[in-house]
Amino acid sequence: MNPKEVIRIKHAARATAVPVDRARHSPSDIYTSQEIYDLERERIFMKDWICCGRIEALEKPGDYLSLDLMGEPFVISRTAAGELRAFSNACLHRAVAVAPPGEGNKRAFICPFHGWSYDLEGRLLGAPRMDMAEEFDKRDCRLPPLRVDEWQGWVFICFDDNPPPLADHVATLERDFGFMRQQDCRLAVTTVNEIDCNWKLVVENVIDLYHVNMVHKTTNGRQFTSEAFKFQARNDGGYYATFNSGPSTLTGQPVFGRMPWLAELPDNFAATGRLRPNFTFFARIDTAHALCIWPIGLKRTRVTVYTLLPKMYFDAPDFADRAMAYQEYQNKVISEDREVLEMMQRGLGSRLYRPGRMAHIEEGVHHIEAEYLARLAAFLDAEAPC
Repeated sequence: MNPKEVIRIKHAARATAVPVDRARHSPSDIYTSQEIYDLERERIFMKDWICCGRIEALEKPGDYLSLDLMGEPFVISRTAAGELRAFSNACLHRAVAVAPPGEGNKRAFICPFHGWSYDLEGRLLGAPRMDMAEEFDKRDCRLPPLRVDEWQGWVFICFDDNPPPLADHVATLERDFGFMRQQDCRLAVTTVNEIDCNWKLVVENVIDLYHVNMVHKTTNGRQFTSEAFKFQARNDGGYYATFNSGPSTLTGQPVFGRMPWLAELPDNFAATGRLRPNFTFFARIDTAHALCIWPIGLKRTRVTVYTLLPKMYFDAPDFADRAMAYQEYQNKVISEDREVLEMMQRGLGSRLYRPGRMAHIEEGVHHIEAEYLARLAAFLDAEAPC
């Protein structure tokens, strides 16, 4: 990156790092620069623990998830011994994907180009016509492994060779949301949407309580009042916040009733927390929700919402049909956000835009932006030529 641009970005970032009542929003470059996006890929998404979804997709031996993180294809699988494994999804021969996209169940992974095959741990099983290759031994060949671990039914991977334990990474969120008893819940609904905006705009938006009454008048904003919003900053850009919103349904009522272990909470209870970089958790009296925010380009983001319900409800008549009420609600909320976020992304590209001042109710957004900009400044310093 041009040294003058680095200086300009770091100068603008200082205007965000001050207390919220004097702060401005982040410089537009961090949402529009391909160089910064590439830097985030290497210094954030290739270093941090990344939530990839729920364990329900990986319950049986042979189950797998095939994903792509900013151009890095990988597979998570459940082995015959019942263990989780993660490894590259690029064949050792010519880099063709050995596992189809999405999820499924396989006894082995076979490259569709030349037929090289791999077991559920990524070890090479067969390599047709390679018997004449000198000093080639398939026993020495294995798809590069990744770190993989699970917390409360959420599956995380890490590309870094020496990350901190996942248990350390999630410790604060576990402390804040242990009362939700996710171990007694299962995945009920998965909702997937894509938005034409930078991934950080989505991260900020989910704690931007300023927009709720304006954008979500018939959904999240029906009951919300700024006086009820209580924000607590956590380390590394995390947070815990409570507010008043109520069940995530279009009727504003639980579909199956409240979680039995939340009997003492008010009907309009809502709470949220975050794990850097791409996981945001939401609690309601009837459900637990989580967003996995997945960059698929500088200006395009996939938002997957997972809805958990108590296991006891899954035997209810017409469970699947009734549970779709949560997906209808999530799709409506995302559609409301999509319009303004895509307008924001376009506006950030304007040469005339200058970051605006923050309102006090944006303390959650301010916390995220300030932490990110401090991290970015360290990255830029590390990238600077000696």
